Amino acid sequence: MTTLLRASSLTALAATLLSFGSSQGAFADGRGDWNGYAWQQIKVADCQAAATVLVCPPYHQKWDWKRSQWVDISIELDLARGELRLTQRLTDSDPRDDDYVCVTALAVDAGGDNVVAHHQNWHMSPGADAEDTFRYTSAALDQVTTIHIGSKQCRQGAGQDDALYAQVLARIHS
Repeated sequence: MTTLLRASSLTALAATLLSFGSSQGAFADGRGDWNGYAWQQIKVADCQAAATVLVCPPYHQKWDWKRSQWVDISIELDLARGELRLTQRLTDSDPRDDDYVCVTALAVDAGGDNVVAHHQNWHMSPGADAEDTFRYTSAALDQVTTIHIGSKQCRQGAGQDDALYAQVLARIHS
């Protein structure tokens, strides 16, 4: 009986641990639930004051490691207005390859909780460039200590990771 109890306990423990890494998101805070992303971390302490905003170091990463296809992101924090401005630029220098590209940014407080979340899944045509600026407001923006930015080629196409993003937003706004 002890052997049976231990086996079932180990099975339950394994199932619980596996659920934490599932694409449905067990915690939906920080980058742990976002599978397959190439992440970079920016500490808000490393952002430079320029006038009334903090300008953070840029994110520059390939979305497909074997091609000249780039994600560039700049972030500014206006703590007085409680506004995070994120400019996202995708550059597909490959004249024959199109992709869906997922880009996620998470502004996280010292406790590891998401304060602001950004997620885009764009279709990039061969040789195309795309850029847009997004603005997010939060009364808790002054509590952000770290910004995680990640990108990847979304091989499952349009809408990949959108359900996870919805879960993250629901948790932030609850």
